[in-house]
This record gives sequence, structure tokens and C-alpha cells, in this order.
Amino acid sequence: MKTFRQSLTDKVLVFDGAMGTSIQRLNLTSEDFWSKEGCNELLVLSKPEAIKSIHAGFLDVGCDVIETNTFGGTHVVLGDYDLADKVYEINLKAAQLACSVAQEFSTPGHPRYVSGSMGPGTRLPSLGHISYHELYLAYREQAAGLIDGGVHVLQVETVQDPLQAKAALNAVFHTLREKHIDLPVMASVTMETMGTMLLGTDMLGALTTLEPYPLDVVGLNCGTGPKAMSEHLHALSAHSPFPISVIPNAGMPHNIDGEMVYDLTAPELAHDLSHFITGMGVNVVGGCCGTTSEHLKAVVEQAGRLNPARREPTFSAGATSLYSVSSFKQEPAPLIIGERTNANGSKKFREMLLAGDLHGMVSMARDQVAEGAHVLDVCVAYVGRDEAADMDEYINRLNSQISIPIMIDSTEVPTIRIALERITGRAIVNSINLEDGDAKAEEIIKLCREFGAGLVCLTIDEDGMAKTAKKKLEIAQRIYDLAVTKHGLRESDLFFDPLTFTLASGDEEFRKSAMATLDGIRLIKQAFPQAFTSLGVSNVSFGLKPATRHLLNSVFLNMAIEAGLDAAILHAGRIQPFYQIKENDRKVCEDLILDKREGEYDPLVSLLELHTDLVAAAKNKVDLSSLPLKERLVARIIDGNRSGLDADLEAGLKEYSALEIVNNILLDGMKEVGELFGAGKMQLPFVLQSAETMKAAVSYLEPFMEKTDASAKGKIILATVKGDVHDIGKNLVDIILSNNGFNVVNLGIKVSVEAMLKSFQDEKADAIGMSGLLVKSTIIMKDNLEVLMDHGVTPPVILGGAALTRAYVEQDLSKDYAGSLAYARDAFDGLKFMQKIEAGTLEQDLATSRTVKKSKTRTAPTKTFETLEPAERIPTPPFWGRKVVEDVSLETIFPYINQSALFRGQWGFKRGKVSAEEYVKLEQETIFPTFNKLSEQVVQEKLLSPKVIYGYYSCQSEGDRLWIYAHPDDEKPKHFIDFPRQSEAPGRSIPDYYHSVESGKRDVLAFQLVTVGSKATEYAQDLYNQNAYTDYLYFHGFAVETAEALAEYWHKHIRNELGIAGDDGELTKELFRQKYHGSRYSFGYPACPELKDQELIFELLEAESEGITLTEEYQIVPEQSTSAIIVHHPKAKYFSV
Repeated sequence: MKTFRQSLTDKVLVFDGAMGTSIQRLNLTSEDFWSKEGCNELLVLSKPEAIKSIHAGFLDVGCDVIETNTFGGTHVVLGDYDLADKVYEINLKAAQLACSVAQEFSTPGHPRYVSGSMGPGTRLPSLGHISYHELYLAYREQAAGLIDGGVHVLQVETVQDPLQAKAALNAVFHTLREKHIDLPVMASVTMETMGTMLLGTDMLGALTTLEPYPLDVVGLNCGTGPKAMSEHLHALSAHSPFPISVIPNAGMPHNIDGEMVYDLTAPELAHDLSHFITGMGVNVVGGCCGTTSEHLKAVVEQAGRLNPARREPTFSAGATSLYSVSSFKQEPAPLIIGERTNANGSKKFREMLLAGDLHGMVSMARDQVAEGAHVLDVCVAYVGRDEAADMDEYINRLNSQISIPIMIDSTEVPTIRIALERITGRAIVNSINLEDGDAKAEEIIKLCREFGAGLVCLTIDEDGMAKTAKKKLEIAQRIYDLAVTKHGLRESDLFFDPLTFTLASGDEEFRKSAMATLDGIRLIKQAFPQAFTSLGVSNVSFGLKPATRHLLNSVFLNMAIEAGLDAAILHAGRIQPFYQIKENDRKVCEDLILDKREGEYDPLVSLLELHTDLVAAAKNKVDLSSLPLKERLVARIIDGNRSGLDADLEAGLKEYSALEIVNNILLDGMKEVGELFGAGKMQLPFVLQSAETMKAAVSYLEPFMEKTDASAKGKIILATVKGDVHDIGKNLVDIILSNNGFNVVNLGIKVSVEAMLKSFQDEKADAIGMSGLLVKSTIIMKDNLEVLMDHGVTPPVILGGAALTRAYVEQDLSKDYAGSLAYARDAFDGLKFMQKIEAGTLEQDLATSRTVKKSKTRTAPTKTFETLEPAERIPTPPFWGRKVVEDVSLETIFPYINQSALFRGQWGFKRGKVSAEEYVKLEQETIFPTFNKLSEQVVQEKLLSPKVIYGYYSCQSEGDRLWIYAHPDDEKPKHFIDFPRQSEAPGRSIPDYYHSVESGKRDVLAFQLVTVGSKATEYAQDLYNQNAYTDYLYFHGFAVETAEALAEYWHKHIRNELGIAGDDGELTKELFRQKYHGSRYSFGYPACPELKDQELIFELLEAESEGITLTEEYQIVPEQSTSAIIVHHPKAKYFSV
């Protein structure tokens, strides 16, 4: 009978469907679970006939492979049910049970197989829930039971954390070796709806981490339905050297009236999987959550008979972090390995290590990322310290805070193991050599094979560092034989470092050493074409002055790349582009490297003479330590750099008073921040980082200020107007003004004009600032100005908010207000106006502005309204009345987040004057990692709680009125909404889209109300109160756009229920442009601006019973909520009245 591997090459293998869904359909009792409900794995002991029937059901419809009922079969999961002592027994019995059923169905023409299911458990090592070693031991025990039970293949599935996958795979392969058994092994990762694994790793990153292991199949399962897997399968199809599996859910689950419902039908699943086979070369298909024997029957009949498309994958070896991949082969070369996080090479880093300044150490790592490093070399070895403990603590920080992969710089086996057990992705180990013979090198080689790490190999043997090219190659060959031939590493896992000596000493022995290094690179590349070469470039200049070192390093690097160098360990910020080096300087360096001494000419002497004319160039950042104290403090504010801030402030207090530091130094930094923001050269999140640094500096200095040291700058009363619950804009103004020396009294949200007036008078303030988001708030602002006039108080007023326009404020409102009235587009406009108020020039400047912006006279439009025919087909809803949907998966919602609105609108990452390349880099290093981190955080910490209340109601139109029937059988309508109509063509009003009373037909409308819960508002306020301004901006914007995404997602759900989703755009971003049938209108926006009309929605949907209310000004609480009327008419689009 054919083996699993043989069948894999002959046909598409069909795996079974969802074990959990199948168990739920059996309606088992508590007794069936031995009173341990939820522990499905226990059923192989307590109710084995139930599990056998499920296996038989899938085999009966033609599945090739069934999975054991052991998804949670480790002590990590079973221990929660007090079953840790039964791990081996449960896995053994599960395997034996499945194998017995498979044997009954197996024939020579159609062999059946059993796959040992090994799930992710409930604790992830990269999040610190469990140690790598404990998880590894848990998988060892599970693997032993499955192997002894006779499974034909082992399946590490639903991988959510790459480190978890490494623990499971190492446990599997170690157990197989111990038992002298060879079984196929599969690994299957879960990509969430946000486009990455749970912790932020993308498909290529997952593949690069898994590729070093001897796997038989790599693929995807769970997380989403098949359509959301398409992009990831494209990546696997193009790059994976392994056969591909895809085992999706039956769409996405919805908790509707307490029942979990999946929305993908059997024919739809079969169709999508067939496309993956013929279009992307998928070899293994099956079903995960929500899939039944009916689903798999359709898959067997349609997909099981197909042949996979031929693939020609191209895989590039690389290292990975949690967030990114760095290919070993960079175009253009080299792979840049940052050298500054090295206690032996960097005095600054060493001092931070000794001081326990982990924040500063991480900041140094970030600097290297900013300077362009692809990989971070990390060395914490220092005499008298516990290297392993230091490495453990530092790697733990870097794992989540640094976007690039890590090179472990150590020769100590315990330290290397601890780092490898911490690092989420694929690391590189630096290094081995043969100075003490083979033994120690072999230990490290074995570690690299176990964890799939790359390995740097130094050309050193028992005689010391190789000095000639020939000797360098000889040692490289010896290491190759040891690592590849004896211990099974691949040639592409190795970096050979031919080493170089300094040319600074002038020692005759080493005058040709750099040339020997270049020749060594060439020889090694010829001998081992799939291996890589690396070099610590700066060693060539050791002993020279900094400026001279940077010049010689830059020239030597270029020559090494031409010789075939793949990777360079260096300080990227100290390398000059080759074309920028003067021809004479370049020639002197080249002559030194190639030892072109001639007569009296010695290039080393010439290079030393050049020193007085050289300036060390840092490519991206000024070295703060080289700046005078005053400039250093200003630079800290601009860069948002708090590492070392307290020490600089302490030094500053020896020269200046605390108030002088604030007013004459730090505020200069904030002023420049404002200028950079205004010029489009700095994005809002970085402005807030500067503000956080300013706040920290002022907090440090406050104890040194006299009570009378009050700032002479002005005071403003800030408030969100009555009825408006939106405060992000107001709070940003508070942050910018207060950190520029102004006194801000922030009254919060829903503030009456009387409260503003009282505070203005009590505080003896200089101005009032009013903020509001919606159209209704602009009307309240107008009323507030009239109240101020009635009281005879006309202070300078600054207005801001999304619905305001400059014309409305400066032309419509200002003519009726006796005081100065300014429109602030953003927080820095508010700062500018407060500075003008302080200088006494605001009114003069505003008057000048108004004279050049006179309003234009409008010509009355001709009213030629279009007649709109009602929809030909009235959809039939699946139910009448309301439903409540809770537990909507956040991972389901995230793909519907409008990233453009979030990144550019909410977070303020506008392109401005930043180049396209710089903006792409900003996306990769800051924006997307922040998005991924927040996506994980809100799930892990349950900060957002999606809830939907929606319903279908019968309706008819009558002119501008929409009549609504409480129940479809009612003879007369009980409710109505009067909608405004456009005064210009086409003269549209929302009732136009529905059948009229005169037609005699009843139409259908839907209402929806969505929220992400009140905890979002509370958490955002906590961040603000903690002065975590950047995090506040990020989280608040993320919560707002998640609520909008939920509204978009549920609108799609309603279209599906009404049978009008056929016109939906294929891409989610097309939905944001209304590429779908019908429209969704939210109250407070142009087509239906009256927020009061929401009262009817709240009444019909009984919103208050679900904790969602309206303020007296008809705004929804919680803030991150939105309501809408759903129109099904095919011509319904957004319009403005």
C-alpha cells in the first residue's frame, strides 16, 4: 500500500473537516465528558464511539486523511482539566482509534491515513506565557503518544507564534530520532484576518522561519475562510520549496442569537479550494472550523480529482524577526549587520549595559534600524557579568520592540541556547571557529540545526587567525565538512568570515592582510557558491582617528562587495556613499588596501596626513554626545529621545535655572517641531513623541522651580461642546499647547457654554477653544457665540473640528461675533493663534485674512429634479424585527479597517514633503508594526468588544417621509422619519429609493447599530492621563476605525442576507468607494444630517437594553459606535443635502 509521501506526489490529498464542529452537532451530555465539558480530547476515553463515528463520517464521503482528536493534547491544555497525567494515554488512544477506523476504509486503490493533530495550546512563548523549554517538553510527550499509536503523519497546525512552531517541530523531530522512526511532518500556520499571524508575522516571514526544517508540507489552516487566504497562498505558491496545504474555515463565525453560525456553503468551499489547486499548485486541502462532512463531500467530488498547477518556486534564504524578513542576498549588497549593540565594540552600549539601562540599549538598537541595518548584532558579554542572563533580558525586549532580525554574537553555548529559545523568528549565530578544535564548534552547529539558525564561521583554527587567502579557504573547507557533511546544515545556512587585520599599525606582517581578505572572499565564493560571506569591516581601520576610520571603512567595504562580500558588520551611519568620497581620498585608501607602496610613497602616511581635512559623516543622526548641552537638549525634544535626558537636565541645572531651561531651550525644540510639522516634514505621532519628552523634561525640572516661576505665556479654556463626546482633537490641542508653555484648562467633553464662561472668568484666561466633530456641533458653536455676546463677554475664541470649514468660521460666524474668532485646522494652528494672542496681533492678522477671502455671490440653481424608479426586486429578509450579535471576532473585522483613513486621517501619517521611499520605510518600520501590535493588544487584553444590533422592517415612502411598520403584518405604519431633500438637481431624498404608499407595495429597510464598547473610551482616557500621548493617538484612532470597520463588515453581512452582495468589489478597499449594491447612510452626515432621527433606531432596536444610549444632543455613547439606515436600491449612493 502506498505511503503518505507516495500519495502526496500522485494526487491532491483531502483531509477531513472540523472535529470540534462535529462534536458540537452530537449534543453530548456532561456525563459524556466525565463532567469536564469543553475537553474534546477526553472523549477518546470517555466516549470513543462518538469520535469513531466522526472519523467514519469523513472517510465515508471520500476523505484521504483523518486527524486525531488531539488538537489540545498537551499538558498545557489538559492540565486545565486536571488531566495532565493522561497526556500520553489520550494521544495514544486517539491515534489507535483513528487508525482502526482508517484501516476499515483503506483499500489498495484508496489508502487512508491518520494525521496526528498538534495544536498551539493556550500559551504562547513569544508573549511570555510559557517558556520555550516547557512547551518543548509538552510537545515531546504528545508526539510520543501519537507516534506509538501508529499515526502516518504528524501535523503541527494552527501555528500562531513562530517560536511555538519551533518548539513543536523540535519536539517532533527529536522524538522521531529517539524512536528511530521516519514519518512525514507538516506545519500549518494561521494567518489572521488582519493579514499576519497573531503576533504580526507575515507569510514570507513564517515560511523563512520554517524553511530550515525537513518538512513534507507547509501551509495554512484556520483563522479565516478560503478567500482571505488567497494572498498568502500566492506567496507560498511563488516561494515555498514544500508542497502546500490549505485547510480553511467555513467562512467566518457569527454568534447570532447565541448560536455560532458559519457562512460558507459546501459548494463555495469546494469551488475556492479547486481554484487554489489549479491556480496555485496546492497539494493538500481540507476543512477546519465550521466544516462538516457535507462540506468535505463536495470538496472530494470537485477538488479531489484535480491536478495541482505546476510551480517553479524561488526561495531566498534569510533571517526573520517577529515583523520582517531580511534576505541574506541583498540587492544591492551587502546585508548590513548593525554593530553598535556590542558591549565589546561600543563604549556607550557597554556603559548602558553596566548601568542596567535597557531603555537606552533598545534605543541604540532602534538607531541602527533607522540608519538602515538589516540585522542587529547583539553581544552582551562582559567580564564579571552573567552573559546568559543579560542576553535573556535584552532579547526579550528586542523581540517585540525591534523590527529587524537578530544576530546572536557569542561563543558560549548556554548563552546561544537561551537566545535561540527567546527569538521568535530565524536568527543568525555569530560565531564558531576551530581555535579549540572541533568539539565546541560542533555543539553550536547542533544548536543552529535544532533552531534553523544561520551560522557565521570565522576562519580561525588551532594556529590562530588565517592570514593568507589560501589558509582562509582551507579553514572554511574544514568547517564546511564539519557543519554540512557531518551535522546536516545546508551550505546556504553558512556565512564564512575571512576576517581582516588592522592596517593602522604599519606592521609589515599585516600590510597585505586586507588584500588577502579580498582574495579570501573570492576563493570562498568560488568554492561554496550557495554559502554567504561576511566581514567585520571596521577591523581594517582599528587604531585610526574616527574620521579616517570612516573613510577607510567605506572604501574597503566597496572593494569587498566587488570581491563578492554578502554581509557586512558595521555602523551604517558611519559609511559614506562611494560616489561622495573625493577621488584623491579614495585612491589613497585603495592604495593602502592593495599595498601599493612605491619609492617614498606610503599610502598609510598619506592617509594619516589627510585626517585634518576629514569630517566624520553620520548618515542619519547627529551624535548627541558631540553637541553642546543646549543644542543637545533641543535635539532631544525634536527627536523625542528620552534616553539620557535626566543626565542632560541635571547638567543643565548647573548652568541655567529650571525656568530658563524650559523657556529658552526646550521650547525652542518644540518650536522647531511645529515648523517641521507645518512644512510636512514630521508626522503627528513623532510630534507626540516630542511632546512626551517635553512633558518628561518639565516633570524633572518642576521640583527646582520656585512657586512664583509661573510661565508668562497665556491661558486657554478648552472644551468639546455640549452633546459632543469626541475629544481626540481637543486633547491633541491640549498636548501641543501645554508642551509649548501655555496654560491649558481642559474641561472635557459635553461642556455647556455656561461652564466655559464660568471657567474663563474664574481662571482669568486669555481665550476659549471649542471643539466638535459633527455638523450639529458647528450649530452649537454658533449658539455658544451668541450666548457669550448676550453676557457681554467676547474673548478670543478658537474653533476646531472635522465638520468646520475656514469659510464658515471666518465669513459666516465672525460677522456676528464681536471678539476675535479663529479657525484652527489642527493643533499647530491653535498654537499659532495662542502665540498671536500673547503678542496681541491676532485680530490684526485675522482682519487681513478676511479681506482677501470675501464670499462669492451664488446664483440660485434651476430646480430640475430627476424621477427615480423604485427597485424592480424587493429583497426578502431572513427575519423581521431585531437581532443582537455579540462576540464578533475582531480578526474578522480588522480587514475592513480603512487603513488610509486610519494611518493618514486618525494617526496623521501624511506624506507631506517626505519622499516616496522615505514614506514606504516609515510604513514598514513604524506604521504597520504599530497597526499589528495594536491588533494583537486589543485582542489579548479584550479592549474592544464588538456588538451589533440590527433588524429588518417593512416600509413605504410618501414624498420626503418614510413610513415604517413595527411589524410586517401591521395594517398601518407606526413610525416615520422625515428626511431633507436636495435643493439642487437631482433633488434626491432617501425616501425616493423606496416603493411609495401609492404603489401599494411594501418595501424593506434595515437599521444597524454597532459599537466596540465602553472600555475603549476608558482605556484611551487612561493613556491620556498617563501622558502617553503617542499611544493615546494610536489607540483612539484604531478604536474609531475598528467601529467603522464593524459597520462596513455588517453592512456586507446584510447585503448577503438580502441577496444583493453579487456586485461587491473583490477587494475590501473597493467597498470604501461604495462598490456594492445599495448604500449605508449614517445620521449626522450629509444625506441625513439630523442626529435626532436616531431616536427611532434606538427605539426599534431596543439599544438601551444593550448598554448603548443617546446623549441629550443625540450622540451615541459609547463614543466608538455608529448607526445607519441600509438602503437596498441599486442606485443608492452618497449625496449631500
